[in-house]
Amino acid sequence: MSKSFGYLRRLKALSIAFILPMTLSCLTVQAAGKEKNDIGTSQQQSVQIVSVMKINPTTVEVLYSDNQRMTLDFYGENIFRMFQDNAGGILRDPEAKPEAKILVNQPRKVVSQLNVKDDAGSIAITTGKIKVELNKSTALMKVINLETGATVMEEVEPITFDKERVILKLKESPEEYFYGGGVQNGCFSHKGKTVSIESQNSWTDGGVASPNPYYWSTNGYGLMWHTFKRGVYDFGREEKGIVKLFHQTNYLDLFVMVNDGAVPLLNDFYQLTGNPVLIPKFGLYQGHLNAYNRDYWKEDENGILFEDGKRYKESQKDNGGIKESLNGEKTTTSSRHAL
Repeated sequence: MSKSFGYLRRLKALSIAFILPMTLSCLTVQAAGKEKNDIGTSQQQSVQIVSVMKINPTTVEVLYSDNQRMTLDFYGENIFRMFQDNAGGILRDPEAKPEAKILVNQPRKVVSQLNVKDDAGSIAITTGKIKVELNKSTALMKVINLETGATVMEEVEPITFDKERVILKLKESPEEYFYGGGVQNGCFSHKGKTVSIESQNSWTDGGVASPNPYYWSTNGYGLMWHTFKRGVYDFGREEKGIVKLFHQTNYLDLFVMVNDGAVPLLNDFYQLTGNPVLIPKFGLYQGHLNAYNRDYWKEDENGILFEDGKRYKESQKDNGGIKESLNGEKTTTSSRHAL
């Protein structure tokens, strides 16, 4: 597994963080360094859809005018996988060192129907619960919840493929909010923010400790990128009305799930990755993953402001500062300051 993530068990365990309210105020998580120009040499420009073919009971293949192909593979009536490797690669597990998998052994549910309808200007791929609509001339996609009639997800630009990353841009509704991404310290709702999908081993405000390439939207969809590579998700911060997502990979592989509300969308996520690891009630204790009983805090004018009016910086090594305590018996820095 890459440095961008911990072990697979961490990916499952951190799912709990999506439903735990955070009391800290949201801070914008800046992407590390200046990103390269979005326009890659292999970006799909003026690409049209030539044909769409159902190749098996759960899978549809889309052929573009540049001879590239995208596979839409349905893992249930409301979950599908988008896969496109312009180098010609086939559906596969993402690279992980040490070896690991994101999906459980049996991630699929029955797809009772999968129909493809070719109209004059668009192609509709439908199951009993959703419709994926593809515009022939622009190759843009929109996803519709057939139970509500609402368009829950819509592309605003063709997917960008360059040498170092794949970029997806989606429409952001004014009243739409976003949650997830794993343990994004100090952030709960991500609207107008940028979150990094990489382990920064940081437990303070703005840091990322246990990232997860999954988020869900109040519009009624969830998205999980099937990769261990570093990513950045911008929810309208860089450009209002645009959700910009990318991972540092050279092919597209992600899952889209459509459902109404947080609990159903999280259950769709668990269908793919397995249920989160929940320890028994007697195993719970004050603090989170020992985060408030380990580090040292030293006075620093650029540090975090505490109740005593002074600023402190955190270190996992003894820097001569005050050591944390869960109850504050021997020190002035305890978990009560952080909870």
